[in-house]
Amino acid sequence: MRGRAPCRLLLLGLLAVQPLLPVAGAAEPDSEPAPALDALDSYRLALLRIKGHVAVARTLLQLHADGADYHLGQPLRSIFETIQPELARRGAPLTADTLEQLERATAAGPDAALATLDLAAAAIDGSFAQTGAPDTRSALALAEALLREAVALYADAVEDHEVVDVRRYRAGRGYALQAEALVRHASGLRGHPEQARLVEAVVLVRQAWPGVDPPPIVFDPAGVAGRLEEVLAAMERLR
Repeated sequence: MRGRAPCRLLLLGLLAVQPLLPVAGAAEPDSEPAPALDALDSYRLALLRIKGHVAVARTLLQLHADGADYHLGQPLRSIFETIQPELARRGAPLTADTLEQLERATAAGPDAALATLDLAAAAIDGSFAQTGAPDTRSALALAEALLREAVALYADAVEDHEVVDVRRYRAGRGYALQAEALVRHASGLRGHPEQARLVEAVVLVRQAWPGVDPPPIVFDPAGVAGRLEEVLAAMERLR
């Protein structure tokens, strides 16, 4: 056991030179309030949050790892309930039955669960597609909201360079992945001369989650929040 302390100190020293530390002169995290979302984007955001949890569960099932049942249970139900009336009004393919199937899926084994996840993912994507393609304003607002929540979850999950709440860590990863997909593929951003810089900035934030299982030593939340400020600056150039 004594040999682990020098190894830990070495790893912490290596982290000090990684690019996820706050950059000089960066503003404090959350120095500006997040823009308020309109009703349509709030609905879209809920769908993307659900998709983030489903993505985490998929990876865990593929790895035959524990924890998928949590991400297919209470978090999804809580988010779903906030938009259930709107889903029904729109006749969206994501329904309460979909969630019930997901909640039962893990008991049937990984292969059966993954097949259920495929159907659920199609229902989520179909529900999102009904809203039309987000324009630049909406795509940026959605990505910002997802990243702010991801970074907040990361801060809650990490203490002294260790993950102490793996559920929050994984949820943050799911949201960060959805934000990255948005800035890469949203039609409102595609082809914009500043898009590449934004993607690079988002990828730097997403590096805080190298996998669904955290490494023994992780980045300090202040460094991750510092990189979020770079993302917000890149977004301002696109607005």
